[in-house]
Amino acid sequence: MFGRRTSSTADWTGPDRVIVHAGFRKTGTTTVQDFLALNAAHLPQGLAVSPRDALTQGFRKAVAAHIDAPQPRGLAREAQALRMAVQKIGEETLLISDENLFGQHMATSDGRDIFDLAAEFLPMIEQALSGAAVEFVLYTREQERWLRSAWAQGVKRSGIARSFDDWQSGLPRLDPARGIARIRAALAAPLHVFAMEDDLSGPDPLMGRALFHVAGLDDATLETFDRPGRSNESLPGSALQFLLKLNALGLDAADRRRVARLVEDNPELFAA
Repeated sequence: MFGRRTSSTADWTGPDRVIVHAGFRKTGTTTVQDFLALNAAHLPQGLAVSPRDALTQGFRKAVAAHIDAPQPRGLAREAQALRMAVQKIGEETLLISDENLFGQHMATSDGRDIFDLAAEFLPMIEQALSGAAVEFVLYTREQERWLRSAWAQGVKRSGIARSFDDWQSGLPRLDPARGIARIRAALAAPLHVFAMEDDLSGPDPLMGRALFHVAGLDDATLETFDRPGRSNESLPGSALQFLLKLNALGLDAADRRRVARLVEDNPELFAA
């Protein structure tokens, strides 16, 4: 996929350790990223963070384009650019959080599911960052809630015009245990998998707590950090029904997005 490997295996001069929080999408990733962005100026010495920002933007876009139409040269170029950008970070540990490093699809038109995509693209990141001690982190979620959240996000952002049941019937059968096993088999680097529900249980729920522990942030340190407000929340059912009807009209994509954003920004208008 990357052609000659010499550029990815040259001497590493970046952070000793790179932790890649890669999703899965709709498992609290926005909350994690908001938390990291809010507290980036107060991190312990030696830790830097990249919460779905410009550092990974080029690779993320190249992956999306490659999924739609194979573009191996562009993907290889962005992987190398990611390596070069990471090497400029002077801290000992870098925590990257980006749930779109293997695209935004639960399943593609050619039958690959989200686990197949992770098993395809995460090893490319591992190779691109060769020389660093790379670790990957994924979160899981109870499957019915996970799928409904992914569907609702698609209605809001991607123009899905199908009911949840109809949309779900078009997916391949998703088996998280087997899917995660495929990802583990594709990686040489450690893969940590945590349940979203575990972070959100107990007397002090904090989405991302297990991830932050991997990065070396203990509970005492986390208690000193600010907590972000809620974002990317679920819309009322009536708002989703309105968007389904909107999406079925076949409007220009830009116009549809403007109306959808208006709905997202004013959910109280659809409250029962």
